[in-house]
Amino acid sequence: MLATNFLPSQVNPGGLTALIENLGRDCHPTQFLREFTKNAIEACQRTSDPKSRITIDFNSSLHEQHAIHKISFIDTGDGMDSEQMIRLLHNLSVSGDTKNTHKNYGVGAKISAMTRNHAGIQYESWKNGIGHAIFIKFDEKQGAYGLQGVPGSDGTSHYAIPLSEKDKPSEIADHGTRVTLWGMTDQQDTMVPPEGISGIRESWLALYLNSRFFNLPPKIEVSARIGYYRENNPRHNYLLSIKGQKEILDAKSMFKGATRLSEASIYWWVMPKGVDGHGRELLKGHTALINEDEIFDISDSRSNRVVYFGVMLGRDRVIIYVEPENVIQNTARTNLVRPDGSPVIWDKWQDEFRSNMPSELRNFLDQLQTESANESHTESIRERLNSIKELFKISRYRADLQGSLYADPSSQSSYPAGTERTGSKKLNPSPPQTTKPGAVTGKLSSALLTSLVEQSLGVTASSSQPNPFPIVKWVSASQNEQLTDRAAEFIQTENVILANSDFQGFLDLVKYFVKSYNDVAELIPIIEDEVKQAFEQILTECVAGALSLKNRQHWNPKDFEVAISKEALTTAVMQRYWMVSYIKRVLGNKIKNFNAQ
Repeated sequence: MLATNFLPSQVNPGGLTALIENLGRDCHPTQFLREFTKNAIEACQRTSDPKSRITIDFNSSLHEQHAIHKISFIDTGDGMDSEQMIRLLHNLSVSGDTKNTHKNYGVGAKISAMTRNHAGIQYESWKNGIGHAIFIKFDEKQGAYGLQGVPGSDGTSHYAIPLSEKDKPSEIADHGTRVTLWGMTDQQDTMVPPEGISGIRESWLALYLNSRFFNLPPKIEVSARIGYYRENNPRHNYLLSIKGQKEILDAKSMFKGATRLSEASIYWWVMPKGVDGHGRELLKGHTALINEDEIFDISDSRSNRVVYFGVMLGRDRVIIYVEPENVIQNTARTNLVRPDGSPVIWDKWQDEFRSNMPSELRNFLDQLQTESANESHTESIRERLNSIKELFKISRYRADLQGSLYADPSSQSSYPAGTERTGSKKLNPSPPQTTKPGAVTGKLSSALLTSLVEQSLGVTASSSQPNPFPIVKWVSASQNEQLTDRAAEFIQTENVILANSDFQGFLDLVKYFVKSYNDVAELIPIIEDEVKQAFEQILTECVAGALSLKNRQHWNPKDFEVAISKEALTTAVMQRYWMVSYIKRVLGNKIKNFNAQ
């Protein structure tokens, strides 16, 4: 493998090298795992064997001979002869069997791996009991990727090296392939996780494979090495069977289900709370896409999309996967796109699922809501704010210079241009004196007004909301870990503010006033109620104010998201002088009445 004979790829070496480097840079550091595993699966599917095997392990031969750990992928698939190996693996542009699910068979593996394995990628393959090996590497002198050859007895270079029976791994009988990655140097340990990759050294391979593949073919047994560096310790150094994410979720969930939408299928699971019997944290709530039994676009933690599917509480326990129709994998196989290459849009799936949520999941969420139920002061706060709602500029309608209507945001009515109405908002600076045909006057419902203005009656509706002031619901951070050390969260799709009853800033104020009134136990519920009402007032006004700024010329969507973020709402309720003054005044009157009873 260290001989000087070297055959660059049959394309301009400099141009090809630049192409490979650019494409490889776009691949995720773990992408090679998916590519080689997928190639192995397809190789196994091309055989008639009732049971095939794929093993992801270190190359045992290299470890015995040189005491180094190099990751290898062994499959009992159909294998390749020497001609196939050179044709498929030497030429970047060559595709494999056109009947394969992925038409660019082999290209993805080479691109994702070559830039991270300058020391070489070693292929050993057996077909009909005959084995050959080739070695792809980066030649520093020529600055090119290509085949490493060895000199033959006839003075020519050989690039497909015959293999003997003793070279064959024990997993392979008559046909199969082993691919070994050498990394950037001969001594590099390629079994360790790439830099910056989550997952411990012990089990990162299994973690990646189970989170990448939703289902694995039933007739193919896939296993990956756990604890490879623990020499002579079979309890912690072994091959773990890889089942795929669906089997894991089905086994560990409390209950699960599947729902058919108009253009997608949705799979959902509700996980138990806490840890398993071994003290390990259970799978957290997240969302993802599925295509051809692979998982894409996992969103968890703060980016968890389950809230947009109607899961406000328990989002750390609910997992939702969408299997959409009419999508394809992008070139790098890192995400799904529409056939024209544009990103997939989640909104339709989310809206449809919220409207048709399975009853078992709905009951679970209702139970969580009941467990955390606390009386809020939404109605009284709305009454107070309705008297000054014009100050929030709640009109959601944009001016149309050619329009012929006036719109009154307070009454949700529209009038022909030129008609004077007290308090109405003129939507065009110089309206014509005649109305367009079909112009409507009088009181309109919010939904009807939105429908009419969208029919080009002179006003463009960006949204229509029956009440501009959100509802406040009190929840515990233990039910919604997104609220840890945050005061509240605004759920736009539901027009609901989730206020955190465990937020320390809230508890500190309650404690302050309880002490101020000499720790009288009977007064604690009154104090808690008033502190909550003050928090709700600030949160409601903060969100309503942000909504009034949405879609303004100098407020882009990112600005708006920042304004309604959990951090912004938390900062808003941390004002103290007004809060303490207001609560002290209200409590003074209430406690005076309490003492008089």
